[in-house]
Amino acid sequence: MAENTGNGLGEILEIRDKSGNTMSVFKYGEDVIPLNKGLLDFVLPQEHMLRLGDMEARDDDIMICAHTKAGTHWIWEIIMMLTRGSTVYAAGPKEHAMLEFRSAEKLDALDSPRIFNTHLRLSNLPKKLVERKCKIVFLVRNPKDTAVSLYNHMSAKGSAFAYKGSFDDFLSLFMSDIFPHNAWPGYMTGWETDFALNPDVPRHIIYYEDLKQNPVHEVRMLASYLNVTCTDSFIGEIVDKCSFDNLKNGKTDSPDTTKWKFMYRKGEVGDWKNWFTVAQNEAFDKYITKETEKSNFKFKYTL
Repeated sequence: MAENTGNGLGEILEIRDKSGNTMSVFKYGEDVIPLNKGLLDFVLPQEHMLRLGDMEARDDDIMICAHTKAGTHWIWEIIMMLTRGSTVYAAGPKEHAMLEFRSAEKLDALDSPRIFNTHLRLSNLPKKLVERKCKIVFLVRNPKDTAVSLYNHMSAKGSAFAYKGSFDDFLSLFMSDIFPHNAWPGYMTGWETDFALNPDVPRHIIYYEDLKQNPVHEVRMLASYLNVTCTDSFIGEIVDKCSFDNLKNGKTDSPDTTKWKFMYRKGEVGDWKNWFTVAQNEAFDKYITKETEKSNFKFKYTL
């Protein structure tokens, strides 16, 4: 359930689950953006989105686009290492380069190549990023593990969401048209439409499960797409440094990144089996099948 407290292109909505737990979001065009004071780098989200749309682009900008909890932290760190030729973890968290949470001025001040990340749709990316045909890396993760990961993310101690609902409450929200993040089916099929309508936009699609199962191959393919020349040994070093345990423990041991440790939980494929009841799984399967019947994405729920 959503209550509107604004009008025009940008609207502030109050999302309520079936048990009455509420969260505030900002709906801007096709995107739903959580209003987290702990994350936002500005006061007025509508003004930020307008300024973001007009932000200048550089030819070597790279965009990581994904639904929430699809592995953005993971792939951002990998790309940072590939483009900088070093396996040293990036100095700050990927949120410092996140379009919807970082001011346009701070995004503009980042050193090249800028590795942006976002959960926005193509229509809300900076126009010049699209016009310059900057490279897009698009992540895909199966929706069941995405839902479980997002629930734990939103209800974790230290999370700006401080969600108090049960997993059943959350799952009902996840399967609704209005969700505290972009509704998963609409986001995924929407990007398929965006790519089809913009065939000249460079894109490289990575499945979370493939990256988990065959990381060396996937990182090698990613390096090729980014025109990065590197040795097999360097790719092996990246894979090792960016394994889930190493990334979780090594990335979050500095004062600037410790507060983000709750972002890393398990990183497993198939953890959804520990959360979904039989009834929930049946309802979820029907929902996903119906909502994505025309989609070309193929999901792996186990390895």
